[in-house]
Amino acid sequence: MKKNEAQTISDIFGEFGITEVELANQVSTVKALHQLAPCFRFNMPPKDAYLLLYKLYQEEVQSRYSEFISDKNTQEAIAGVIRHLTKPYPESGLMLCGVPGNGKTTLARAIVRMSRILNARGLFDYMGEYFEFGHRFITATEVCEYYKNQDDSHILQLKNIPLLVIDDLGEEPCEVLSFGTPAHPVRRLIEKRYETMSFTIITTNLVSDDLFKQYGWRVVDRLQEIYQKIIHQGQSYRQ
Repeated sequence: MKKNEAQTISDIFGEFGITEVELANQVSTVKALHQLAPCFRFNMPPKDAYLLLYKLYQEEVQSRYSEFISDKNTQEAIAGVIRHLTKPYPESGLMLCGVPGNGKTTLARAIVRMSRILNARGLFDYMGEYFEFGHRFITATEVCEYYKNQDDSHILQLKNIPLLVIDDLGEEPCEVLSFGTPAHPVRRLIEKRYETMSFTIITTNLVSDDLFKQYGWRVVDRLQEIYQKIIHQGQSYRQ
């Protein structure tokens, strides 16, 4: 065979002395033995999960002395969260998108409160005896401040904590200087959470093109892979 002639699959198998049957058998064996690790989710019936999250969302709105309105946009946004988080193996992220002031941060806070309640009820026991529930709610700007100040203990916590909310993605500077060295802390944090498949909630006002400009194709590719996008269609409640 000439050097520039493309190899066929049969040529490759012949080169290593492998038959197609042997390879197929190995693939089947690995699939049969592989067990998916448990992942962060709401381990309860979707109906119960929906009603609880809706209640907590309403309480969050009212705690800020605002009038809660049970509209279609709110109902659909919460439905999207519940559809995702009651799946047996949901992807390890939620991206709550929409215009400023329409309830994304409020919904993220309600999800955190619900997770705390489920943990108190023992509904994360399925994660195994070594799982220890923890959560953190932080803005993207605060993430940059940790890196700027070389706050290693808090940075490590953000990378490893089971539930992390990064609020207002895109409001932070694209890069920060740490002792004169430029860094991209939010980008690095998202990539680290991706590597460990740790559950992360992001709220943002940015659209896809803006995300690409600020974070690059690597981060956007990861966001598209493991973050379920929930678009809140409602208008700003601050108007």
